[in-house]
Amino acid sequence: MAKSNIIIGGLVPFTTIDYPTKISAVLFLQGCPWRCIYCSNPHLFAFRKQTEQDKANYEYVLELLKKRVKIIDAVVFSGGEATAQADEIISCIEDIKEFAPHYKFGLHTNGCFPEKLSKVLPYIDWVGLDIKAPCKKYEQITTIKRSGEFAFESLEILIKSGKNFEVRTTADPTVLTKDDILEIAETVAKAGVKHYAVQRYRPVDRDNLNNPPAQMITQFFTDKEFEEKLRAIVPELEMRF
Repeated sequence: MAKSNIIIGGLVPFTTIDYPTKISAVLFLQGCPWRCIYCSNPHLFAFRKQTEQDKANYEYVLELLKKRVKIIDAVVFSGGEATAQADEIISCIEDIKEFAPHYKFGLHTNGCFPEKLSKVLPYIDWVGLDIKAPCKKYEQITTIKRSGEFAFESLEILIKSGKNFEVRTTADPTVLTKDDILEIAETVAKAGVKHYAVQRYRPVDRDNLNNPPAQMITQFFTDKEFEEKLRAIVPELEMRF
């Protein structure tokens, strides 16, 4: 019988891009306290109690993962904000390990719950941490006070844990400048980060006439001088265009 009361809001059953070098399934967990202006999963914002449908969804996911034990290598918890369900993640991992002890476990997090991140880290093999902005600009993206403090506290916890991880920033041109991203790179590199990724901003509503023009979005990826400056700061830089 399943132990976890996890609430899963979405599923990608097969992906090669969400856990480095691994074929994985991604579980998108319900609930997030932040309201990031470029969030691609706003339907996962709401916190709610588990329903009978949630229980059925979880049983379906477990059966799917059982069938794919020879196909996939890892399970990734994303969101929403996955660590909002830290206890449920732990019990979910325990459920999965009963039939797939070889699976690796990944976590995508914005770092908004440092204490919960600390709790779940012993069960996780790899982490992707979003650092969204220099600390002074965080509230412009998340709309939540002190969000930058929480994110950088989570970064410190992650570095001290010794886990494999990456830090990534979504280059939203409506909020971030190249100097902002250089500042982020310098801050995380000084903290001990080796792998840093700059990710292309993709408007949630692609047909909205108020979206920034393509040239504004791609400026971070077509400026070779800017990229060279980043590479001089961070040992392992990835430009995800």
